[in-house]
Amino acid sequence: MLSLTPKRFAVVVLATVGLLVYGGLLLTASAASERALTGAVGLWISSVFANGCAVVAARAARGRQRLAWTIFSIGLAGWTAGQAVWWYVSAGGIPPMANISAANVGYVVLPLCALATAVAIPSREDTRFGVGLLLDGILVAASLFVVLAILVASHFGQPTRIVSLPRMTLAVATAVYLGLVVMSVITLRKADAGPRLSTTLMTLAWTVIAVAGFIRICNDHPEQVPTNLVILGWACGMYFMSLSAITSRPGPNLDLGFSQPSRLSTWLPYVPVLLAIVVATVHFWPEDRGEAFIFGVWVLLFLTTLTRHLLLLNRKGSLLTAVADAALRDPLTRLANQRLFDDRLAHAVRLHVHHAIPVSVLTVSVDDFKLVNDSLGYAVGDELLRSVAARIQANIRANHTVARMSGDEFAILVEDRPNVALQVAEGLALSFNEPLTIKDHRIDIRLSIGVTSAVSGLGAPLLPGDLLKQADAARHCAQLASSTNVRTFTPDMDAQLEDDPAHDDAIARLQLLGELRRAIDDGLLTLLYQPKFTMLTGSVCGVEALVRWRHPRFGVLEPAEFLPLVRDHGLMDALTDLVLSRAVADASEWYAAGAVVPVAINLWAPSVDEDTLPDRILSVLDAHAMAPNSLTIEITEDLLVADLSKARTVLNRLREAGIRVAIDDFGSGYATLTYLRELPIDDVKLDRQFIAPIVHDERAATIARSIIELARAFGISCIAEGVEDWETAQKLREFGCDAVQGNFFSRPLPASEIPDVAPSGQLMAQ
Repeated sequence: MLSLTPKRFAVVVLATVGLLVYGGLLLTASAASERALTGAVGLWISSVFANGCAVVAARAARGRQRLAWTIFSIGLAGWTAGQAVWWYVSAGGIPPMANISAANVGYVVLPLCALATAVAIPSREDTRFGVGLLLDGILVAASLFVVLAILVASHFGQPTRIVSLPRMTLAVATAVYLGLVVMSVITLRKADAGPRLSTTLMTLAWTVIAVAGFIRICNDHPEQVPTNLVILGWACGMYFMSLSAITSRPGPNLDLGFSQPSRLSTWLPYVPVLLAIVVATVHFWPEDRGEAFIFGVWVLLFLTTLTRHLLLLNRKGSLLTAVADAALRDPLTRLANQRLFDDRLAHAVRLHVHHAIPVSVLTVSVDDFKLVNDSLGYAVGDELLRSVAARIQANIRANHTVARMSGDEFAILVEDRPNVALQVAEGLALSFNEPLTIKDHRIDIRLSIGVTSAVSGLGAPLLPGDLLKQADAARHCAQLASSTNVRTFTPDMDAQLEDDPAHDDAIARLQLLGELRRAIDDGLLTLLYQPKFTMLTGSVCGVEALVRWRHPRFGVLEPAEFLPLVRDHGLMDALTDLVLSRAVADASEWYAAGAVVPVAINLWAPSVDEDTLPDRILSVLDAHAMAPNSLTIEITEDLLVADLSKARTVLNRLREAGIRVAIDDFGSGYATLTYLRELPIDDVKLDRQFIAPIVHDERAATIARSIIELARAFGISCIAEGVEDWETAQKLREFGCDAVQGNFFSRPLPASEIPDVAPSGQLMAQ
């Protein structure tokens, strides 16, 4: 009501004053004729007013909401017509018919149209909500009619078959009104804050009309002029309907998001059914024992069927609850997900705008999370995120909302004063001074936290997205600051963020990431192959597949320019599958042309932990009818294998199948000697940083010679990368290196040129 325009508020005041005056006139009327005329005129005016409000609401609404109000307006028009007939009769016109007056025909239109509006009620998530609501209403109305008919017959000492038609008509109408009360309550449970007031007023309208109808049923002569209390109840019903239409606003559908089913909305329609069964059983129980037995079996059958149905409903409700929870929770951390956070933030912003309730947003990121993922693997990274989420949850109040937004980023909604939000942020930062222990690794975590609070009265409307953007800007500044990891948003931070070269770089990376995804999906990456030569004979002993991206704006990009994006955004498996499939396909064409050239592809270290890796590789080889010994897997040693035991199992399966395994860039990464000791390796490829200086640097030459001798002692072949001149090649020959690769011998070549440099049958000596 507080959000009504001055014009609508004036209409509400006028309607309220009119109802009070009408009630006073009605209650002071003594003669039956005076009461009848006053009641008829007043009810007609109130129904015309309610009908007009409903028409205005229909014109202002949109879509299915407009359809619902239009149908309801037709129902009120029928009621208004009925009131006009009653007014005419009360003023001395035609007398009432023996069993039913012409007014009752008009009165029946309203409850029927009200039931029909259920089908038109808009619901975004469940298109069949209106149909189910209508069936619930009919179920309740039919059950309560049975109860009312039996109670009325018992009250007047009449068999149900001879109860007067007017009384039965009133019983039907009252039962329908009670059904509409239940339908309104169910709708109210789904309604958002916007339509809730309108739905509540409509619920009150049906309630007072139903109560008035029940009172009239109990009257000795229901076909005569109703009592003052009944007339006043009907007038109050029209009043609440008018207010419902006035407070109705065009807006979103009833249910926003994936809401969990309400127990009230599930079980409420069945309470009248059980009541009807009990009342009907007691009233109609036959005296004959045989008939009573058959009747009892029928009742048992009905109750069993109903119980079975209720059990299915309960199971369905549990499943819907689970689905709703899954739709609103992050599967890894069990925190709220972005969808739930956005809904709660939007609700909090509305409360702030309309009622000045404070609201703040914190965004949190885990610094250097990528390093943990790359060095210890995804399994440790996931466990770290779960531990971070648990610690965040443990250090904030239960009424705050914590959500995982994406990756290592979290958001916290604090519906409290700005100083409380800052205290939450500072306490959260302090709580991570203690390291986390993840799978025997002690990991020091630093959070970057941005804080912003809603400020009203700045002119522009406050949007939920603005708060998130401000908190992100503050968090970004916290990441850049070395002195503190908590920053509160200030207006100049947006300008700092836009002027920051890192911001421009991030936008460029985001654009490049989208282009890279499309390039991988569309197979636009190309492969070049650099031959490897044996030192003993100088013949080609294999090739290494090197991926290139022919970018439309930047030209040919090498892996160093886009592989970080691939790793950071989970594209490595897709890229590996693309390179593997294309390299094996090219090798099969070489073999068909008579050039027996094994091919090597690079595989990043965390992939070796995957149990499915051997099957994926072997299926590609089988698809191209290639032998396993035609392929070498080169593990890039710049990243750590997280689980050496599992990696050993995976590599053993590959080698048992006939696939060779090599360590690429040997000496540049994390665990050089550990790999030699723990993993089944066929080849090591010396990194170019060891090879380039060996001609002029004796220490470098000594290191290179030692590695080659160590590899020979392990029975592992040694291949030197990045050989750029004859002198370096000669040194490597002296050291006993098995094979070389570099631009001095051959630049990377397209697949079509490989058969020309690799004569048939010239393979590496085993």
